[in-house]
Amino acid sequence: MDTCMLDILITGHCTHDIIVQEDKEFFRLGGPPSYISRLLESLNREAKNKEKESHTRVNYTIISKVGPDFKYFSELPQKPILVTKPTTCFVNRYHSSEKIQEVRSICEPIFPKDIQYKSKVGLIAGVIGEVLPETIEKLSSLCQVIFCDVQGLIRKVDQLGRVYHVNLASTEFYDVLPKINFLRLNRLESQFVKVKEVSRKTIVLLTKGKDGCSIIERGKELEVPTRPLPERDPTGAGDLFLVGFAYGILRGYSLERCAQVANYCGGLAVGRVGIPTKMKIRESFV
Repeated sequence: MDTCMLDILITGHCTHDIIVQEDKEFFRLGGPPSYISRLLESLNREAKNKEKESHTRVNYTIISKVGPDFKYFSELPQKPILVTKPTTCFVNRYHSSEKIQEVRSICEPIFPKDIQYKSKVGLIAGVIGEVLPETIEKLSSLCQVIFCDVQGLIRKVDQLGRVYHVNLASTEFYDVLPKINFLRLNRLESQFVKVKEVSRKTIVLLTKGKDGCSIIERGKELEVPTRPLPERDPTGAGDLFLVGFAYGILRGYSLERCAQVANYCGGLAVGRVGIPTKMKIRESFV
């Protein structure tokens, strides 16, 4: 096991994403680690250009798995683990405000044995169950604070490859919720989570798009607004929100300040289709 203490340890799969909008198809690198690492690399470039103590680099590692068909090694700052199963592939179809999601392939899970690092923050950023409950247990023993995106806990795939959601309480992940410090979900996902009940086990971060977010702890809610932005593709906004909040925790910010940073970071994802090639970080937010 590597004894070096990381700032952030990211677990979840990089994916092949096919985005369909107005009968046009876009083929892109996807998956939470892809978005999250792009933001962290931007933050680290800012740190390199500044001499202030406040601009310190974020030391991070990605634990992700892809198959021999993976097309985007050159677009990632760190290489994922190569396995024999094909890369997880999503098709995201947008019709007006509705998103229909399909899965063409799912890569192998991330097992406890794959986790070999200690970290101040662990980001569980799965897309469809690849971070197993026993892996979450392992992460909780090695990381001081655990963030988790609920999408990887409640997504399932039917026989036609269509993605659907199940109630969180019915999954194998429900019993490990006390191991998670912060659980992020959006309005759609909140329909499958008893939010007040879950907020007694972990702090819930409810993202609400142009309306900002809410921090819900033990049934009490703090709303944190944001500035609405023009939206082309919301994919990745939740991922950047999650890492933005985690960055605030690393900096020792209050929860409200963390949420303001997270709202800002989430907005960096929505202005284009796919992962933003460049992210200009406003200094007042970091």
